[in-house]
Amino acid sequence: MRFLDAEQTRECLPMAAAVESQVAAFGDDIEIPLRRQLGVSLFMPGRVGEHAGMKVVSTVPGNPVGLVMVVGPDGSPLGIVDGPTLTAIRTGAGAGLATRLLARPDARVLAMLGAGAMAFDQIAAVRAVRPIERVLVWSRSRERAEQLAERVGGEAVSDPDEAVAVADVISCATPAESPLFSAASVRPGSHINAVGAFRPGMMEVPVEVTREAFVVVDDRDAAAAEAGDLIAAGKEPDATVGDLLAGRAAAPTGSVTFFKSVGIGSQDVAAARAALEEAQRRGIGTVLA
Repeated sequence: MRFLDAEQTRECLPMAAAVESQVAAFGDDIEIPLRRQLGVSLFMPGRVGEHAGMKVVSTVPGNPVGLVMVVGPDGSPLGIVDGPTLTAIRTGAGAGLATRLLARPDARVLAMLGAGAMAFDQIAAVRAVRPIERVLVWSRSRERAEQLAERVGGEAVSDPDEAVAVADVISCATPAESPLFSAASVRPGSHINAVGAFRPGMMEVPVEVTREAFVVVDDRDAAAAEAGDLIAAGKEPDATVGDLLAGRAAAPTGSVTFFKSVGIGSQDVAAARAALEEAQRRGIGTVLA
């Protein structure tokens, strides 16, 4: 069994590979029980094909620690990877896959709303699937927006509507409880990723946008229980990512598309398996007895 720390997890899971791993994560041969909180830890089980796993992460503010374990077809553990690092990468990769399926092929401007732990990988994921030429970063903290903008070669902005008004892709990754931008600023045909709000009382996108958009979710049951953006708008999802992959649904031409993600355990299993297989191939990580 192999263990990958944060740096090794990132080394073994470049964004392009992470996006590809999510095709299986959203496929039909998966199991995704709802997450459970026990004590101060969040437990997320999942199965993808013949591989299963469990993510355990702390919910204590300021203590981003945890792990993801994957077991193989015979129940033998394949390895353990750093939980927070994997979460950031696979959350970005899920949005990247949705962007690949829904955003205009010529999308070139990205508005990144939020500059926290998830933002860097959200930008990397969209860049992996679309020819992004300009990245506009907004955060309630101007300092953090500027730091992220410098890191990714983007531009910090003071007004989220300013960024949204020129964006082809809008990515939201904040713990907001009210919309980050106005409905009027969204351009026709734009694509929105919203990954920050994962509880019923949280939301990032205006209800007017949610009601009119073609809404895609990672899982219907998880969205019904946890997606505050959809709950506030009284909106039923139009499709899942799995529906798009299987050809069971497609977005109407010219519509605003909205990928609402609360995160599901199969994403962790698929991404961790990809990282562990690459680590084994390259001889990276600590082999545990």
